Amino acid sequence: MKLAELQVLHFDAGAFTLTPAELAAATGLQQAWVIATCQRVVAVTAGNAARAQLIERLPLAARAQGASGAEAYAFLLRFACGLESRLAGETEIFGQIKESWRAFSAVPSLLSRQLGSWVQQLFKDTKEVRATQLSSLGSASYGSQVRRLLGTSSQGPTLLVGAGQLAQAVAPWIETNELLVWNRTHDRAVELARLVQERYATRTCRVLDSSEPAELAAWAQASDVVLCVPADAARDAARIAAWRSRPRSGGRIVHLGLGQAGDANWAGVPGLTGLSELFDMLRAQSDQRGAQLARARRCCAEKAVLRSLGTSATQAHGWEDLAAFATIGP
Repeated sequence: MKLAELQVLHFDAGAFTLTPAELAAATGLQQAWVIATCQRVVAVTAGNAARAQLIERLPLAARAQGASGAEAYAFLLRFACGLESRLAGETEIFGQIKESWRAFSAVPSLLSRQLGSWVQQLFKDTKEVRATQLSSLGSASYGSQVRRLLGTSSQGPTLLVGAGQLAQAVAPWIETNELLVWNRTHDRAVELARLVQERYATRTCRVLDSSEPAELAAWAQASDVVLCVPADAARDAARIAAWRSRPRSGGRIVHLGLGQAGDANWAGVPGLTGLSELFDMLRAQSDQRGAQLARARRCCAEKAVLRSLGTSATQAHGWEDLAAFATIGP
């Protein structure tokens, strides 16, 4: 497959109602590689006809958010490098993309064969851009920010609410004498605890019963709480009451499920840090990061142009090919 045939459509996850499986089926079995994260959904396919069929199933607001050829490759490279994330430069997204590709390519299809070589090039380029442009950026992940907020001086257990992708990314970064894991699905909490203890064998990680009373009891005894679930009006009042009833004072709540607009139920809760405050922390250090991120984005654009000229990003090209770089901004 030539790079010119590559097609990408992307949109905010919250603005779309179809499941990834339904979207993947929009053009027929295995005719779209769908990457779903907490922030966006990306659909990758090949050829204008497949793109047109996908667009028929997309809401109007999503139709303009697409790219083809080298532009599509540049987007995927920025996406894999974390440059399209709200937490610019974050590292978890690359693992999510690799896992998504592993699941998609495990079922043989024409599209997986068409995309295969380009995806491998994408992974190679992602590693190179991160190594050459982003290695000195500092830890850019939700987990690193949570660790920075909580510190290492916790005098009691830390409660982690949730066991999805975000919780899996955050849990290994939480430095505490005892990590309490609660999730509505007990088996997922068990799996998360297993992953944490595989990485830190000496860390105490206790899985709580999946009932609401078990969660609230943990709120009452925890020194810190990290939530990796959306705000829940039906349960948050009880959570806040349990937090206020603790025998100890101080401590932090890091709520990664609160949108930037916040939530009225959580207003004034002592020790609370939501996504908005987390992003404010990052903006305070943004000048140096901004220049470095700009260089990384330019590097992604240059690599996409080189890929469009041939599969090797290092092969020699003629003077006539230099015109292809004229569209890359400073």
